[in-house]
Amino acid sequence: MSVEAEHGGCWDSCVRLMCHNHSSSQPSNHRQPYPARHLYANGYKNGLNGHVKDGIARNTVKTNGVRPEEKISTVSRGYWTVERPRQQPNYHAVRRSCRERGALFEDPDFAAGPKCLYTNKRPAIQPIVWMRPHEMCQRPKFMVDPTRLVSQGNGVVSTGGGSNGSGGGGGGEPARNGTVVGGGRCGVEPGELGDHSFLAAVSSLTLTPKFLDRVVPLDQSFDTTTSYCGLFRFRFWYFGEWKEVLVDDKLPTYRGRLVYMRSTNPTEFWAALLEKAYAKLYGCYENISGSGSSTTRALQDLTGGIVQSFGLSNQDRFLTYQVLNSAVPRSSLLISTITLKENKRQLRLRNGLMTQHAYSVTGLARVRGPLGDTPLVRLRNPWGEGEWTGPWSERSWEWDGLSHRDKELLSVRVRNDGEFWMSFEDFARHFTQLDIVHVSPDDWMTEPALHSKQPWRAVLARRRWRSGYNAGGGPGYPETTAMNPQFHIGIPRTSGNKCHVVVSVVQQYETDPEAKGARPLFAIGFAVYEVPHSTSRLTPQFVTQQQPLDVTNHSVAREVVTFFTLPPGDYIVVPQTNVPNCDAKFLLRILTDEQSNIWEVNDDNMVFKNISAEFLEDTVILPDGKPLLSKLMVKYPPELDVTQLQKILRVHWKAYLAEKPSLELCKSLIMLRDINISGRINMLDIPVLMHMLQFWKVRRIIN
Repeated sequence: MSVEAEHGGCWDSCVRLMCHNHSSSQPSNHRQPYPARHLYANGYKNGLNGHVKDGIARNTVKTNGVRPEEKISTVSRGYWTVERPRQQPNYHAVRRSCRERGALFEDPDFAAGPKCLYTNKRPAIQPIVWMRPHEMCQRPKFMVDPTRLVSQGNGVVSTGGGSNGSGGGGGGEPARNGTVVGGGRCGVEPGELGDHSFLAAVSSLTLTPKFLDRVVPLDQSFDTTTSYCGLFRFRFWYFGEWKEVLVDDKLPTYRGRLVYMRSTNPTEFWAALLEKAYAKLYGCYENISGSGSSTTRALQDLTGGIVQSFGLSNQDRFLTYQVLNSAVPRSSLLISTITLKENKRQLRLRNGLMTQHAYSVTGLARVRGPLGDTPLVRLRNPWGEGEWTGPWSERSWEWDGLSHRDKELLSVRVRNDGEFWMSFEDFARHFTQLDIVHVSPDDWMTEPALHSKQPWRAVLARRRWRSGYNAGGGPGYPETTAMNPQFHIGIPRTSGNKCHVVVSVVQQYETDPEAKGARPLFAIGFAVYEVPHSTSRLTPQFVTQQQPLDVTNHSVAREVVTFFTLPPGDYIVVPQTNVPNCDAKFLLRILTDEQSNIWEVNDDNMVFKNISAEFLEDTVILPDGKPLLSKLMVKYPPELDVTQLQKILRVHWKAYLAEKPSLELCKSLIMLRDINISGRINMLDIPVLMHMLQFWKVRRIIN
């Protein structure tokens, strides 16, 4: 037999893997999943010019007076974050105030009590007593040895334990606590009331210690002589920005023991405090556990990446393997889990695998034997022990049948304690979910553990659907769907290479459903059209006559994401809500692996001001002798949207226009006077527009 490495490559089949909450129309010849090659940064049009610094291609953005939230961001420091930060509590000011007063911090926004624990279902364990760490042990530590979590990316945080299993699959036994962190027995467990989903997401960060360091700042301690005042901080990604969450150190306990996520070392408290901050972000502990939990959501909150979740149980094996083959060499994290519908507890199966447990996919190989090729998958078990004991494990007869050279080759690739091989068929049979986190170029540069992988190129735009202006709805509304924001992707024909593209649309969401002003999510999605090179933007006529290359199913979710393989050409991505007239902010994130030009085809940022003052008077007189403005103010509100403006112009268009006004024309007219970019125009601006239209009509006749 012989062994060869598997590298991510381009596969030319017309396939597309279906994601949770991300569906598609029928496959086309232009789609393939996942990029196979990497370059560093994009070249863009319209003020986006590339330059090179430190050997890495970067981009600068010419803003030209554009509002920060209206920029298209490229590869720059903080690229996955919008340029204008939110107003957040000042950690240093709060800490300084507490130390000056000699008082321990008590969080007024997340006060210890029942409201922190639940909104509907009371915890089964009672009574819950809130205690500070120094009330539970004499010498509490924030983190016993931080170097174990950040040393060469080998640290591990997870749950479980127990003896090795043997044989094939089947039933299992409850897992015992105890984990391996950087080679030492000091791990994290969910506790009696904790949730495995958040814990699985946290454990996956141990392969990228810089990510964990960003979420869990290590400059915190219980040392009363330096910084301790009962205040701790953590960071989570929220709608394009890193949000710092402050909490006090009062933790829920039962009989003196923590009941939610906790370290197996009773003197270590970083994990319990991290989960409390996450519970505060979502309103209470109940909202991040049980039916309210989600590994996919937690992965995005902890990494800020684009997360795709795939169900493997009913997925085509060929497609699953091609996804792995294409994603493993990229700057993406792959996390696989096993979930049993009939049992939500964590169990150790007879084959050594754990349910409700995060395994990282770290490599692929192919073994050639007399009976054909066998693809292998390398996984990392954060436990460091109790791994897969089935075929191709190091104690199996398949492993014994390998030559000494092949054994050494595969063993060398098992770089870290806790890594093991299993066949792809066994992987697809036993694991039920695969989450892929696409990492931003900035994070790729700052995380040494990812430097062996190939980075993405990336673009981010923060935009908004406005009712009556650019919220045109989905494909079911061909008359208005072209009014949505549009983004052009140009893949140079000179390259001859297909470009792998990942597109993500995130609508603004509330983490706390009980928060004041929280509103439900809309059904969102996007359409992709292939267009001629000369196309400036989509029109209602084009949308009516041409079918989109692909349309995602519109899902009531905070993020919709999918991927394509596109040949050289021009394409327009149209983020949209399922129905028109939905007011919502959204983030558009596009990842590519080939040279491409990406720009917005809308002119939302173009506002014409300082029109001559002579037009400000209400001098537009109707045939009945009444001023137009006076008549309109009786019938319409003080501010008009695009549909209301169209109604007005359709009544009086013959005096000012050569043809009946379209929605596109009305939208452009609003932009001329819409200084605040609200999607509406003040009624007092109507006379100005009428004079302008009359002037343009006369000039057109003269010319």
